[in-house]
Amino acid sequence: PQKILFVIDCLARGGTELQLTGLIDRLDRRAFTPYLCTIRKSDPSLTPKNCHHLAWNVPRLLSPGGMSKVWQLARFLKREKFTVVQTFFQDATVFGGVAARLAGTPMRLASFRDMGFWRTRNQELMLRRIYPMMTGFLANAEVVRDHFVKTDGIDSEKIAVIYNGIELDDLPWVEQEGPTLNIGIVGNLNRPVKRTDLFLRAAGIVARKHPEITWHVLGDGHLRQELENLARDEGLGERTIFTGNIQGVAEYLAKLQVGVLCSDSEGFSNALLEYMLRGCATVATRVGGNPEAITDGQSGLLVNPDNVEELAEAMMKLVDDVPLRRDLAARARQTACSRFGWDKCVAAHEALYSGVHKN
Repeated sequence: PQKILFVIDCLARGGTELQLTGLIDRLDRRAFTPYLCTIRKSDPSLTPKNCHHLAWNVPRLLSPGGMSKVWQLARFLKREKFTVVQTFFQDATVFGGVAARLAGTPMRLASFRDMGFWRTRNQELMLRRIYPMMTGFLANAEVVRDHFVKTDGIDSEKIAVIYNGIELDDLPWVEQEGPTLNIGIVGNLNRPVKRTDLFLRAAGIVARKHPEITWHVLGDGHLRQELENLARDEGLGERTIFTGNIQGVAEYLAKLQVGVLCSDSEGFSNALLEYMLRGCATVATRVGGNPEAITDGQSGLLVNPDNVEELAEAMMKLVDDVPLRRDLAARARQTACSRFGWDKCVAAHEALYSGVHKN
């Protein structure tokens, strides 16, 4: 079997981390032997089973200790004859990319999972020094690929697009026949870019006409208190549920008739796929890979980012027109099942990794 090393800063319950661990779990062990290298402290309960884990502590890359670890990893890669190294996030891409280049690993892949909204000028300069060391790249949406072609001058033919995978059986269809009484949003409450504040402000507008609706905020983070205060200011205090971090997101989504994704920036959203499979009609901002997942007016509603009135109008539409809401939800389920199952995601990765022998 080919040895593949996946390098990531740490494991957490974020979208990228869940996609990585999901991929590792599903790789065909007859053809691939996965290794995982983390360079920051991680929750050991999140480590995939049947996977070699290199739990390395590299607090500072640009230090004598950091460089020593790079050389140590390079020697390991060369000695064990790895054929593929794939990296996720900035520090892991610098660390793993340099080590793989020093080792002469045949396939060196960096992953693009968002639109780089977090990058500073110095981070851009560092990554642009690393990218020429990579033999290829992976993006989780066409718009993500196009962004890095434009901003970083990467050859588009070197960037493969593989959409996120999702376990279809874990998200069975829920037929929502009655009125729209529950509308929610899924996302961490640490990043302002997720715009939970916009969701609550739009909810305040809808609630003036429909005070019977309960609003659900699934997730947690340091912005929670601020958002709870905003909910009260919008008159939603008694009608808004902040769930905090919950394990059974899929089960909770069975309560919702509408799921909202109103981020200012996205790569390709796992939450959006969960809405689509679970029977929630979706309202999403026209950013990132959202328009590649849903078609406006056919499998969901798309709105412009940072537009509270437009977001409120779209939600109101799904409250007032239950047949439309149900039709959009049904079409979304069909789309998700046909395009985004784990089988397609894993098969695309395995085909890419197998191509190392052809290069």
